[in-house]
Amino acid sequence: MTKQQLMVTKSNGQVVPFDEGRIAGSMKRSGVDQKTIEAILHTVKPKLKHKARTSVIHKLIREELEARAPWAAARYDLREAITKLGPAGYNFEKYVAAVLKAYGYKTATPYEYQGACIKHEIDVTAEKDGRAVFIEAKFRHDFRATINIKDTMATWTRFLDLVDGSKLGLCPHFDEVWIVTNARFTDQSLQFGHCKNMKLVGWNHPEERTFAQMVDLNELYPITIIKELKNIELEKFAEANLMLCRDIQEMTPEALSTAVGLPKNRSEEILKICKMVIEGRNA
Repeated sequence: MTKQQLMVTKSNGQVVPFDEGRIAGSMKRSGVDQKTIEAILHTVKPKLKHKARTSVIHKLIREELEARAPWAAARYDLREAITKLGPAGYNFEKYVAAVLKAYGYKTATPYEYQGACIKHEIDVTAEKDGRAVFIEAKFRHDFRATINIKDTMATWTRFLDLVDGSKLGLCPHFDEVWIVTNARFTDQSLQFGHCKNMKLVGWNHPEERTFAQMVDLNELYPITIIKELKNIELEKFAEANLMLCRDIQEMTPEALSTAVGLPKNRSEEILKICKMVIEGRNA
């Protein structure tokens, strides 16, 4: 009798064949070696029921990583960590600015600029090599959500009004417009954005350097990679413009405690976890 192919249920309800390579790839992104990946797959696969939800698979993988390499488990949960930057999206804007700063951009999160027609609330501005960039940071709580054609067209229209406003001396000049998001772009959104030479950076786009890859390549993990971080603690880090684990890993507990107003013992715990995640080894 032919063995039934294992099927899984995606978050959108679609039932697809279990893709071992895809699961292995997500673990490889977290930095664990091939031997560990194979051992985890060997342990997890027998536990999967036919048409198991991908959320269940993710949970089982994370539990195995937590037991073998806690630092990799934290990296594996990058998407969830970025989702915790909400609810208003303001902290996501600060995080985007911090990521781009690490790539050599001079960044700011101004409140608003006057365009030719109306005032616009601005998420992030960036400058590098003499080129100024207007950035819309589109935060989504649900990773199944998308950036659609209306979102992209609205951003383009705002950019044009700011370009016209700069000609009238009402606001700074911008050479480029970007959308940076933790979500995905619809096909129409990508088609329009590329036609207008917009830079679209999403969770899985562009292929040569997605938002997730930008984070992983330089260990630009958000402070929310710490699973037990409280909301009030996140706000303290945001107020101090300390959004990356990398920005605080070399600080002393005393310096971190002073910067964000946390007790020294809590600062020590946070520093320990950040160093573990950045260095890629167990504490």
